[in-house]
Amino acid sequence: MDKEVLLYNYFSNSLTDEEQQLFDKLLENDVDFKKQFVFERDLKRAIKEKEKGNLKAKLQEFESELKQKTAPQNNFKIWALAASFALLLSLGWFGYDSFFTLNYNELYSENFKSYPNTSYTITRSDTDDSIERQAFVAYETGNYQTAIDHFEKLESTKKNYIYFYKAQSYLKLDKTDKAKILFKKVITDNNQFVAESHWYLALIAIKEKDKQNTVSYLEQLIANYNFNKEKAEALLNKLK
Repeated sequence: MDKEVLLYNYFSNSLTDEEQQLFDKLLENDVDFKKQFVFERDLKRAIKEKEKGNLKAKLQEFESELKQKTAPQNNFKIWALAASFALLLSLGWFGYDSFFTLNYNELYSENFKSYPNTSYTITRSDTDDSIERQAFVAYETGNYQTAIDHFEKLESTKKNYIYFYKAQSYLKLDKTDKAKILFKKVITDNNQFVAESHWYLALIAIKEKDKQNTVSYLEQLIANYNFNKEKAEALLNKLK
């Protein structure tokens, strides 16, 4: 797919699941694509902020005119202003949708970052060739399906971080349904990474355009944990 089309679909919030997977891969591995994405994102934000200011000024003018409607000669101007306001909101990308419709793809991309391996130390001089080491080597090198295969063999060990990293691997493969089940298991079992699992479940909900569950997971995270608390609060403010 043409990269320009991919960027257009991203900013218009119309990526398919397959396109989203390709977009995420390019954003991670293609330096030029990432530069173009950052440029267009920042440009859009700058224009949006300018248009927000214009819209606010227009609303204030509209309100002022309505307060003066006791004068009959102002009626035509008021209706003309109302028509202009309606036109402003119908201008598509620069109008209502641009200001008040959430771009879930953008929110997800801005906030998602895979969790680093903090549970198993890997050194070059390490002679251990255990399944656990192979799993985390695969995880760190981006071979996520191999990592999943090894993590599955480790589930019987009942090490409480296995499900979390297996979920992370599924998330990187864009298999969000399987990742969601495992993150929920981490929370239910009250294992390590409970707070982190709330964060990633919120991100999955964003990816699925599920505002209700996103808000729920973020509120639980903010109320009970410190992990990514400031990010969660900022994200919650955008959603409300």
